[in-house]
Amino acid sequence: MSDPRPARTTIAQVAERAGVSRQTVSNFVNGRLGLMSAATGQRVREAMEVLGYTPDLRGRSLRSGRLETLGFLILDEHPQYLADPLTDLMLAGVGDVTRDRGYGLLIQAATPQAKRGELLRPVLEHRVDGVFLVLSGEREVRNWHVRQLAAMHCPFVLFDEPVTAPSGFSVRAMNREGARSLAEHLISRGHSRIAFIAARVPWPVVEDRYQGYLEALQAADVDVAPELQLFEGGVEADGGLLMANTVLSLKDPPTAIMASSDLLAAGAIQSAKRLGLVIPDDVAITGFDDFSFSQLLDPPLTTVRVPAYEMGQEAADILLTEIEAGDTQRREVILPVDVRLRGST
Repeated sequence: MSDPRPARTTIAQVAERAGVSRQTVSNFVNGRLGLMSAATGQRVREAMEVLGYTPDLRGRSLRSGRLETLGFLILDEHPQYLADPLTDLMLAGVGDVTRDRGYGLLIQAATPQAKRGELLRPVLEHRVDGVFLVLSGEREVRNWHVRQLAAMHCPFVLFDEPVTAPSGFSVRAMNREGARSLAEHLISRGHSRIAFIAARVPWPVVEDRYQGYLEALQAADVDVAPELQLFEGGVEADGGLLMANTVLSLKDPPTAIMASSDLLAAGAIQSAKRLGLVIPDDVAITGFDDFSFSQLLDPPLTTVRVPAYEMGQEAADILLTEIEAGDTQRREVILPVDVRLRGST
C-alpha cells in the first residue's frame, strides 16, 4: 500500500531552486546568516517558501543536542501579567533575537504564592535549552528560583536584579540612579514633602527605585515621612489614584508624588485633578518607565525612560551565546536610563 503522505521537500531541492549549495541552505536554516549575503539569504528564503520546505527540527535537535526552545518564565500574581508594558517590551526584545536565531519561545507563568517548582516546569520537563526570568514577590522566593536553576545547571538570564547564585547572568537598568535623579530634580524645585507610591507586591525594579528616592532625600537632609510612603494595591492606574487620594488627603499633604511606574502616575494625576489641584503648581507628579502614553497625559509626565526592549535583546544574545558557544563573558549587563523632564513637574 502506498504512503499517502506527500514527499518531504529536501535541502537539495531548495538549493537547486535558489542556485546555491546545500551547505548554504543549511547555514540559512541554522541561523548562520553572517556566512552569506543578504541577497543570497533572500533567495534561499523565497525558495523555501515556494517549495513549502520546513526544517526537520527533531533531527536537528538530535544532531545538536539542543531543543532550540527557550523559556520566558514570569513570577507575577496579576492575571494580566503579559499586558504589563515593561514585560511586553522585554519580551519583544527577546522574541526578535530568538526568532532571528531560529529558536522558539515558551512562556510559563506562576504566582509568587504558587507551589514551588511550578514556574520551573519547562526546565524540569527538559523542554527548554535555557530560560529568562522575570520575578516578583518576596526576595527569598525570588532567590529560591535562582538557586534552583543554578543547581539544575540550566543557563538563565535574570532580569532586573543581580544573580545570587554561582551561575547565571543578569540584565538590568539603572533604576536606583534614575529615581535618585528624579528626587533630586524635585528637591531642586523646592519640594520637601515628597511621597512615594508603589504597588503592594515586591518587584526588584520598585525596590531599586524606592532606594534611589530614599538616598536623594537623605543626602539633601529632607524628612523621610513614613505617612508619605505607600505600597498598596495593584499595578494599574486605579491603584495610583487610590494611593494619591490617601496622601493628598493628609493634614500636611505632599507637594510632590513619585510614582514607581507611569501607570500609577497616571492615576495620581487623575486624583489630583479630582481634588481640584493644579499640576505642577499644587503638586508635582513623576512616573517611571516612559511608556508611549506618558507624554500624552495632561500635563505630560516627567518620568525615566527604561530601555526594556534593548534589555530583552541583550538578554537573548547573552543566553544564546552561552548555549551555543559556552563562552560568553558578560555575566552582568546594566543599561543606562534617561530622565525625561516634562510638564508634570
